[in-house]
Amino acid sequence: MFDINGFMIVLLSVIIICLLFIMYVMYVRIQQLLTEVDALTGRMEITGSELEQLTRNVEEYKRMRG
Repeated sequence: MFDINGFMIVLLSVIIICLLFIMYVMYVRIQQLLTEVDALTGRMEITGSELEQLTRNVEEYKRMRG
């Protein structure tokens, strides 16, 4: 005979397993994105001396142009 309680337990168990898998996939993707953000942050950082050199170069370029 068909037991509704047993069916509900199986159904909810399958749903929980699917949700755990989705959470794992999201965790892996977040870790990948954090790694990419760290790499981009390293490229975007500029030191004070680099900024001063860039400012001097811009000023020199403006003087040369007129």
